[in-house]
Amino acid sequence: MLNPAALQLAADLGGTLLRTEGGSLLLVERIRAHGLPQVAVLGRDAADLRAPLEAAARAQARGLNLNLLALLPLPGCDLAEALASNQRRLGALVAALDAGLPWLSDQPMLVRRLPGRVFRTAPVPLAKAPMGPLEKAELKLLLTDWGSDRRKRVFRRPEWQEVPTLDGCGFEVDLWPGVPVPEGALLRVAPLELPCATPLTDVLRGALRAATGSPVPFLPLPADPAPLHALRLLTGEIAAFRGSVRAWELALTGLAALPGPAHFCARC
Repeated sequence: MLNPAALQLAADLGGTLLRTEGGSLLLVERIRAHGLPQVAVLGRDAADLRAPLEAAARAQARGLNLNLLALLPLPGCDLAEALASNQRRLGALVAALDAGLPWLSDQPMLVRRLPGRVFRTAPVPLAKAPMGPLEKAELKLLLTDWGSDRRKRVFRRPEWQEVPTLDGCGFEVDLWPGVPVPEGALLRVAPLELPCATPLTDVLRGALRAATGSPVPFLPLPADPAPLHALRLLTGEIAAFRGSVRAWELALTGLAALPGPAHFCARC
């Protein structure tokens, strides 16, 4: 039986609840016409979807030929399973964007690397995560209230955290791309490195720069990459993107001009 709160949320956003064995996924569509290029936007909560939905409505009213599919996993949803079950319902996508990542200091940025997660019964030293001089300088400039030790602890050598298990306890730690999985450790979520020089990222970076008038660095982000891994079930063109309604309008306009895959969907 569906939670009344989920039904109310679907009504508030004008969406449809897609039910699978992996839980419920809320789909909110802004469809201009069948067969047009489609972009999916994933939110972690309803607030993440309001700016892209408003931007899509405005852009479509001006004649933009693009469809938007906004996705919200409801509590208990296995996102990967839900997306796999509804892949044909969602159809072909130009790109899928994660709008719910908590950006550093809430400043304009795009995500270069996200850490995975490993488990081990006892902690061991980790290798230092690789980081170039430009990335170090941009992080220092962005995180002005962070000391050197805190930046190193988060982005270079995260600390193990004790976690409960069925037979006692163990330890988990973030694992950045380029750091070997420690011997005897279980990789629970793979780290993720996103491309930074593609037509998709050019569009997104240009939209943020135009909307904010600020430089837009590509930076590592200490956040969960599992939803972006799940979005790869729908398309290889994935990225994390946040911004104002204006930034979303510019981004959607640019995405509509990118070449997309051959159209398919459950309606055909």
